[in-house]
This record gives sequence, C-alpha cells and structure tokens, in this order.
Amino acid sequence: MKALRIIAKILLFPLSLLLTIIVAVAMFAVERCASILNILSGIIFISALAGYSQYLFGWPMGTTGDVSSLQFAIFATVFAFLLSPYGLPTLAAWLLGKLDTLNDAIKSIVTIHG
Repeated sequence: MKALRIIAKILLFPLSLLLTIIVAVAMFAVERCASILNILSGIIFISALAGYSQYLFGWPMGTTGDVSSLQFAIFATVFAFLLSPYGLPTLAAWLLGKLDTLNDAIKSIVTIHG
C-alpha cells in the first residue's frame, strides 16, 4: 500500500507542477487582457449607441427606421457585453478557479502523509 502511494505521488507531481504553471500564466494573461477588453468594450458600446441613434432619430445619416442599423446596434451591444468585465474575463477567471481547485485536490493527494 505504501509503494502504491509513492507511485501515485511520483506520477501526480509533474501534473501538479504543470497545472501550477498553467494557472499562474493564465491568471496573469487574463488580468492583463481584461483591461484591454474593457477599453474595446467601451468603444464598441459607443458604436452601438450610434447605431441606436441612427435607427431612432436618423442621426447622423438622416434616415430613421433602418433595420440594418438596429441589427448592428443589437449585435454590438451583445458583443460589448461579452468583452466587458462581466463577460469573457469572468468566464476565464471561473475556469481558472476550477483548474486551481483541481490542482489543490491533486496537491492534497500528493502530500498525504501516512
């Protein structure tokens, strides 16, 4: 039984090390990319507001009720939400949290004394 535990520790250590490195690098990348995505989200949302104003008021082109500008505005609003801090960065942080939980479970298996 003790030999089986030693074999499990030897086999799981590289996986734990790899997961630790992957989670650390990915967390760094998510934190940096979230700020860039936030700026892009604001720019896209401003263009969505322009699409809504085109559809409702005809500004700046002078034609109201253009369905293509409404479709663009709805698409841009959804896309801006996905790029906002509540969209893809939150999903990435959640997935990284799950990977970190898996890594902690592997580390607890590796460090069991007995």
